[in-house]
Amino acid sequence: MKKITLLLLLVVSLCLISCELAPYITGTIYFYSMAGEHNEDSTASLKYREDGYDIIMSRGEAGKRLSKSAADKLIGKTDFTLKLDGTELTPISTSKSTKKLGNTGYHVVQSYTLGALAKGTYELVGKTVFHDHEGRSRLNKVTLTIK
Repeated sequence: MKKITLLLLLVVSLCLISCELAPYITGTIYFYSMAGEHNEDSTASLKYREDGYDIIMSRGEAGKRLSKSAADKLIGKTDFTLKLDGTELTPISTSKSTKKLGNTGYHVVQSYTLGALAKGTYELVGKTVFHDHEGRSRLNKVTLTIK
């Protein structure tokens, strides 16, 4: 019984550690996982990474799990911008695509590279424009600390 309990604790600990380290290992962060709800400001911290990080902007539909075809239709109706300390970042690819994100269905996505950032605090501002909703947009500011 002690071995089973110890093994279970070890598995749970490894899962928690891997979830915490996943962004550091892969170098990929979803912007809206750092951003607050709606248009709220938020704070986030990442560990210094020599290769920097790729930030993925994404757009789904609130309360809906979009199919790939439904998300594909939103590509031309969605624009993303991402700024680091006021400087607009260039997307890795000028074309957007769709990707299945966990159990939330498909989203329109576009990736940006932050590059290697020195330890310190930065302002990351992401904007998503929804052209199919009369140009409505979502704007989030993240105070990002690199440790």
